[in-house]
Amino acid sequence: MTAHPPASHLKLVVAPDVRELGLHHVRAWTLSCDASPLDPALDPAGAAELLNRFPRDDSAPGYRRLLAALGHPQTTPAGERLRDLVAARPWRGHGGVIDAVTVASVAIGGGIGLHDLTRATDATTILVRRSPGGERIVPAFSTRSRPIPRGDLTYGAQGPGGTFEPLAWLGRRDTDSAGHQVSAQSRTVCVIALGHPGDDPRHTESVITIVESVLGHLGIRMEITEIPG
Repeated sequence: MTAHPPASHLKLVVAPDVRELGLHHVRAWTLSCDASPLDPALDPAGAAELLNRFPRDDSAPGYRRLLAALGHPQTTPAGERLRDLVAARPWRGHGGVIDAVTVASVAIGGGIGLHDLTRATDATTILVRRSPGGERIVPAFSTRSRPIPRGDLTYGAQGPGGTFEPLAWLGRRDTDSAGHQVSAQSRTVCVIALGHPGDDPRHTESVITIVESVLGHLGIRMEITEIPG
């Protein structure tokens, strides 16, 4: 795995109540570029080659345990749903870095966060926590905010004054923030791998290796820096 220098202006903080869920190997990185991170997209032939290149983790039980611990045992984990979707229909490329994260998600069998941080100029911390209640998020592809139930898993950008802007919500729903969707105008994005109870460091470490490999296949150059915890 390529060594990546730490991001100097951000730190990753995992709250104790998240560690109590068994998430001991949360990892996060920033990826920066001077041009669109979506061009080019991964074509079906390239996707088939890459999806076959990386072994698939037997991680579905672990992610199901995580959702059960959050009080949602009937919810199918995002990574499991994505594996089924990719297997059931022809590949549809959505753009370089998005496709890279999709391939990584299929390989590890877990949802991976991908968020635009271009406008989050005052963020000093990526905070992973169980929601204290009272938070709201506008889901991707929506304009209507929704409450995040107390105790569900959430992570977001925290500023120096303690302001907290959710990037994602994991519970009965698996929701990303509309305000931080990656686009052709994105210049700094964040990749977050939460892992699952009982995993090992390799599980989340492999995420950035796969993402970097797909970006290299596409010829997309991004500066990758690990957010230190």
